[in-house]
Amino acid sequence: MALTEEDIKKLREAFTTCTRPVVLFDDDADGLTSFLMLYNHVKDGKGIPVKSSPKLGADFARMVNDYSPDLVVILDMPMVDQEFLDKIPARKIWLDHHPILERKNVEYYNPRRENPEDNRPTSYWMYKIMQKPLWIAMCGIVADWSLPEKEMREEFEKEYPGLLPLEVTRPEVAIHDTPLAKLIMALAFNLKGRTQEVIKSVKVLTRIKDPYEILKQESPAGRFIYKKFKKLDEEYQQLLKEVKASKNDKMIIFKYKSANAVSYSTELSNAIIYKHPDKFVIVAWEYNGEYKCSLRTTMQDLTKIIPIALKGVRGYGGGHAHAGGSCVHIDDFDQYVENIRREL
Repeated sequence: MALTEEDIKKLREAFTTCTRPVVLFDDDADGLTSFLMLYNHVKDGKGIPVKSSPKLGADFARMVNDYSPDLVVILDMPMVDQEFLDKIPARKIWLDHHPILERKNVEYYNPRRENPEDNRPTSYWMYKIMQKPLWIAMCGIVADWSLPEKEMREEFEKEYPGLLPLEVTRPEVAIHDTPLAKLIMALAFNLKGRTQEVIKSVKVLTRIKDPYEILKQESPAGRFIYKKFKKLDEEYQQLLKEVKASKNDKMIIFKYKSANAVSYSTELSNAIIYKHPDKFVIVAWEYNGEYKCSLRTTMQDLTKIIPIALKGVRGYGGGHAHAGGSCVHIDDFDQYVENIRREL
């Protein structure tokens, strides 16, 4: 086990004894579900989705300190500024699964410390710590292109028959071609939009006890979440139709703007690489003078490619071997792409 039993015990104790936590989490399904599992246990505190992901900057410090928390928890964030950590006097715990990033003044838990190849999602470890709710954990794990061990799968199938059939053994199939996929998209799309709207959705999600509240709209909270999902899904499906692939190009580069001013890059890049596993995918959302990019590949290692892509470019980025992201100045995007083409 990459996080030791002692690590899990310490984290469970910290999360059980806190009374006024602030939880900052990556604004994707893995980060969201990790927060929801923690909130389900504590029943108090403040959740803040980090819309500037993948980077948690010093500008969040004042918001955190104004709440006067007894514990600050950082979940699924690839990059955290040292200045942010230094400005927070409260106890800080950072639980993550991205490449190791050394920082001071924080309790840092990452399975890669024991095994650099272990990138099981933050939601997987949060479930090991909190031990419930299973359906929330499974959404986060599968959304991050992972599948848990057989015992966890069997328990999920017993409790929620048919949502994730046991014969599905590939994460890319689970995230696109199962009933669970719609639930994952509903969670992800409720993280989109203005921060206040997202915070409202997150608050509603803390009240939902069963996945069928959303999938079958069985409660007011479930109907609220499903309604926003359906609204944004219309634009997402239209954008997906506009993606073009060329047989003569090893890359698919899709640049777009959004009428709803939201990013669909993660979902688009996931869908494109699923349909075209032989391609190197860049989905770039134009926003505020930058391209916010989502990268996917099945054959290359993005942890090596992204640093090369950013040479001579105003931007930053990171991620996993086959899924990553970058923010690049709009005027430097062509150079960014050229750096990747040269490396490929």
